[in-house]
Amino acid sequence: MSSTQLQWQSACEQALRDFTRQDALRFWGWGHDVDGQCVPAFDYRFEHTLAVVKLGRWLAPQVNADEDILICAAWLHDCRKHLGYKGPDNHARDAGNALDEILEATDFPRHKISAVRHAILNHVGLSLPEPLKPLETACLWDIDKLSKIGTASLIHFIGITPAFQPASTLEILEKGEKWLELARGIADSMNTAPAKSEAAKRLEFLRNYYKQLRAET
Repeated sequence: MSSTQLQWQSACEQALRDFTRQDALRFWGWGHDVDGQCVPAFDYRFEHTLAVVKLGRWLAPQVNADEDILICAAWLHDCRKHLGYKGPDNHARDAGNALDEILEATDFPRHKISAVRHAILNHVGLSLPEPLKPLETACLWDIDKLSKIGTASLIHFIGITPAFQPASTLEILEKGEKWLELARGIADSMNTAPAKSEAAKRLEFLRNYYKQLRAET
């Protein structure tokens, strides 16, 4: 945890890490022994969330969003999402329901919890028919989706793939090319101007990456 974080931010990070580590170990079925602790081969959900939080710190000041609301929502938006779960997708609802318990003993402003919950409840999906409101809800959607395109997203994708099925270079390439089709829709659905600009840059990078990988393969 960063020493510069507020107490509530550290509590959010710890709550998330506790959940994602156990869930990742369940999903992988094994882990590495690191200093006497069993650590999953790759904690995808934590890595994804960390990227979303960093994007939130980048985006909030550019659009004058409430950073407390956005960063709290960023830390906790997937705090009850299980890897590989094939049932109804209720992870946003479950995360929203977990807010009071996670934030209860922290210094997070109580009057902002409802706004955090609204953002979390509306972050699901890969495209939007119209822009979201209010601003913090729109920003959470943007940063969550930005984390799924670009350089770090490739590490996340390659890191988690072997937990789902055996992987080869060709299989990763083909899945990536299919994802590129969805990524275009993601880029087109950004709510804020900075996110739209960043999404366009990241999409162009992905196009070039998979083009080069196809040529080499």
